[in-house]
Amino acid sequence: MMERKAGLDGFVRFDKSRYSLPPQYAGQTVLIGQQEHKIVIRCKDMIVAEHRAANQAGSAVADPAHLADMWKLSLQRTSAPPPRWQLTFDAQVQSTPLSRYQEATS
Repeated sequence: MMERKAGLDGFVRFDKSRYSLPPQYAGQTVLIGQQEHKIVIRCKDMIVAEHRAANQAGSAVADPAHLADMWKLSLQRTSAPPPRWQLTFDAQVQSTPLSRYQEATS
């Protein structure tokens, strides 16, 4: 088993492919390894996902339930509009007439 950090997209990389896991484990450190023809993903002492090994490098193997859960979470997270910042400056800035600088250089 190898330690990996799961991506926030709900996938973890292993042996040149990506494997899904339940969204509650996204962003966490998990253990992933191959046991016979299965890829097993663990978080602490619990198996959180099992997949068939990818047929070719670069594949993404996803459990439809993981994708459905991720989709439900994305629909729940409606982002609030960004705050409208309005900066005001109360302090007066001292200004020096240009003639004073011209006098200093003469």
